Amino acid sequence: MEEEKEKKRHGKKKRFRGKNNDRPREKQKDSEKAPVKEKNNNRDGKGARSQDQGRKASEERKHPARPEEVDEIQEEKASKTRREPEEPVFEFTWADAWGLYGTGYHVVIKNSQDRLYLSWSVDLSYGETKIGDRLQEFLSDMKNCGVASWDGRRYTRQGIFDGDTWSVRANSLSLKVETQGTNDYPPEWKAFLKCLHDKWNIPVSKREQWE
Repeated sequence: MEEEKEKKRHGKKKRFRGKNNDRPREKQKDSEKAPVKEKNNNRDGKGARSQDQGRKASEERKHPARPEEVDEIQEEKASKTRREPEEPVFEFTWADAWGLYGTGYHVVIKNSQDRLYLSWSVDLSYGETKIGDRLQEFLSDMKNCGVASWDGRRYTRQGIFDGDTWSVRANSLSLKVETQGTNDYPPEWKAFLKCLHDKWNIPVSKREQWE
């Protein structure tokens, strides 16, 4: 009897004694793991842009541009700047109904990269002068002539299908005007032209004789 008990005692299977006497769990295969949700960094494309910018900056740090490449980039930027149209500070046009300047005016003030100048075309004759720090003086003269009161107005004489057209546009902090007319003019029209002739040396056009 004692020998049989001894055999039974030694024949028992060993139990794994872990925490809580549980059997060890089998490792979960990688293919069975639950997918981890990735953060959505691409909302409205902002995340993607920031990642692209970060990669680009990292690449630039690793591979800095050579001096000749820097010169090419600067030249390309300068050429783009030169190609961009310049926004006139002031512009006055007066032509026939078809927009032709055989007789009439095109007076414009532009602010280029290196100078501020007033140019004019009167009856197909051209001229130009530097205006420099006299810009505010010119704009004040325009306001004194009543040009500011023309803003947003269109002066039109009905029943005429030819004749002439004109427009005045100013785009500055001290004067903003956009107006036009067809065969009709504001009350201050002659004072406006007189100021251009007498003070700013703009020649008289033949078109003034046909008003």
